[in-house]
Amino acid sequence: MVYVEKIERNGKTYYYLTKNFRVSGKKWKKIRKYIGSKPPSKNQITQAIAKIEADAIKKGIAKPVSQHKYLSDTETEKLQDLKEVYNKWYGKLNANEIKKYEEEFIVRFTYNSNAIEGNRLSLRETSMILTENIIPAGATPNDYNETINSKECYEFIKNYTGEFNQKFFLKIHGLLAKNTHCKIVGTYRDHDVKISGSNWIPPSNKKIREEMRKIFQWYYIERKKLHPVELGAILHNKLVRLHPFSDGNGRTSRVVMNWILMKNKFPMFYVELRDKIHYYEAIEEGDKGNDTKIVQYIASVLMQQFTFKSPK
Repeated sequence: MVYVEKIERNGKTYYYLTKNFRVSGKKWKKIRKYIGSKPPSKNQITQAIAKIEADAIKKGIAKPVSQHKYLSDTETEKLQDLKEVYNKWYGKLNANEIKKYEEEFIVRFTYNSNAIEGNRLSLRETSMILTENIIPAGATPNDYNETINSKECYEFIKNYTGEFNQKFFLKIHGLLAKNTHCKIVGTYRDHDVKISGSNWIPPSNKKIREEMRKIFQWYYIERKKLHPVELGAILHNKLVRLHPFSDGNGRTSRVVMNWILMKNKFPMFYVELRDKIHYYEAIEEGDKGNDTKIVQYIASVLMQQFTFKSPK
């Protein structure tokens, strides 16, 4: 609580700005700043508040406001530690260990990302296809092609050195959706859609190009302001919310999110099938205009998923 105090002393008037800080339970700490002998202006009050809050932080009474919009300072510090440990760990791997790590990641990413969208292959079957070139008995052409497409797309983004733009975005979808049930590959949908199990109705297909233009513009404005995890998670939500493709929106958006992390030297990650409900809940909060939950969800998954022990 902030308020102006007027104190009379020895026939003179003194004005102070006072702010109370809760330090525990019912215990409060008061910090007061003298602001003159006349009623303070709005500008004087603003300046005094800033000085009081700086003083409170210096004395350990208050915590500094996070420099990031959605992540707390604690989360940011943990993510920075994760980034540093990951890069130090990765930098010590030899060629065979890097190959093993990347194979294991792409198998798990492909299995989970595809399974979330209905692909029926198991984790073992996905591994057979990607690491042994074996087609499991009973695998449908669609399930098989979605699997090999995911690996090809991973190789593409790993070597891509450009920026997030329409050509790159459509290329990702084209790689993921080719030779699958998706009827419109590598370009935007030409019809309206509904999302199964969601109350959110994506914009009409007639608005997609304009909405995508806004998303690209948002990205270029925010890419240097937001933390990479914030940027990737919110961009993912914007793309899923728009649903620009007839199919493959979730898979495409998760690849874009991982590309942003990789571009900023963070490890890539995967949303596990068994955690699908929490993932969807975070997306639905974004549909309501609250992107904080998806940012915190992605940050949490990222920090829980990696320990970086040398491969055996």
